[in-house]
Amino acid sequence: MPAQPLRAVSVTVALPHDVALTDLLPRLTPSGTWLRHGEGIVGLGVADRATARGSERFADLAHWWEDRLATITEEPRPESLQEVPGCGPVAFTSVTYSSDSAADSVLVLPELILGSVAGRSWVTVLSAAADQADVLSALDRHGLTLTGGVLGPASPEPLDPALDPALVPPRDPRSATALQEGTHPTAHYLQAVEAGVQAITERRLEKLVLGRDVVVASEEPLAAGRLLATLSRDYADCWTYRAGEVLGATPEMLVTVRGERMAARVLAGTVDGTLPAEQARALLLEDPKQRTEHEIAVQSLLTQLAPVVEVISAQNPPAVLELPNVYHLSTDVTGRLVKDCTDGGRPGAAPVAPRVPPALLVAERAHPTAAICGTPTATAAEFIARLEDLDRGPFTGPVGWLDGQGNADFGIALRGGVLSQDARQVRLYAGCGIVAGSEPSSELAETWAKLRPMLGALGVG
Repeated sequence: MPAQPLRAVSVTVALPHDVALTDLLPRLTPSGTWLRHGEGIVGLGVADRATARGSERFADLAHWWEDRLATITEEPRPESLQEVPGCGPVAFTSVTYSSDSAADSVLVLPELILGSVAGRSWVTVLSAAADQADVLSALDRHGLTLTGGVLGPASPEPLDPALDPALVPPRDPRSATALQEGTHPTAHYLQAVEAGVQAITERRLEKLVLGRDVVVASEEPLAAGRLLATLSRDYADCWTYRAGEVLGATPEMLVTVRGERMAARVLAGTVDGTLPAEQARALLLEDPKQRTEHEIAVQSLLTQLAPVVEVISAQNPPAVLELPNVYHLSTDVTGRLVKDCTDGGRPGAAPVAPRVPPALLVAERAHPTAAICGTPTATAAEFIARLEDLDRGPFTGPVGWLDGQGNADFGIALRGGVLSQDARQVRLYAGCGIVAGSEPSSELAETWAKLRPMLGALGVG
């Protein structure tokens, strides 16, 4: 069935004094979220949605988005919003880690998008005949109002940036929650790490990333908006995300695309955030194990991006990123995308004017990095399938958004989980880079540190 034609209208708005986009989240049920330092975009409702599986999932989603954009007529934007990435039609996306996953990779096109970046705030509505009346009715459907150009909740209670539960109507996600065992017991993870270290010692590979899962169950549906608000507040230096049913707060940017420019952040090498800062810095910067793990991850990304990026550079030496739960070695990578004369691989397509590859296909080139798979990639993937014995679904896959102008942000779906269909369970994931010298008990402890953001937000950590 042909996609229904849509119109998109964007209007400038203001937020109440001392209120950030994050402060609206507890009253909302987002279908998509991408926030950092209280700024970014939030999607509400679903105007359309696409799913894909298998080895062509990136290309299938990229082609669907290109075709869907052709059916959307965007009304002229206000001048202040003309060049703002994330304004206008935006799709939130989550792509599975593996082509063999039984989970769907998704693109979600919201009916209503709230945005706030660098002092500019806006609302975009997509509907069959988007106009000012549609903007107001869409806001009303999601419990929001626009009065005198100021965006706010329809509820009479005042917004409280401190997230006072007494003033927040949605159910607290921490109500009657319990931590349960995941796909395998912890002993399975310890054995997997031991086997991985043995394979590395035998020089069958250099690095291996092994993950595990746990489940948090609730008697009542979890309030995703409030959960995301808590993550955004407590982990402001991370990107708080939701796309489909995956949500969390990732510290790692897989790739950002702004026209011809791209950027990425590689994180590998981790110590627990309970250590004093100077001790953590010394452990990360001076420990050969940590530096080796990090250098492998950086080189992996540079090699994978080489076919689509030119004039690429990587920060050297790496920095130490301090988060509330862990410290990481961090390297920022920048470059310029290579233009070509294809449409990104569509079979039978005629040549077109030179252009940069679609953002989703840039993300495909970058995925999977050594930071979430290992080195060599193909060998590590085989060991992961055998030792981990876990369908990661969207965990460690690309997650983020893309707009109609070719801009995109794709993080790596870390420090998060996947909501069940009834929202009464969320399956949480965490993993560690295994190299020569890794100790199973230490790697297990590191997974608990990486689970801390979600466990804490859910009230079980």
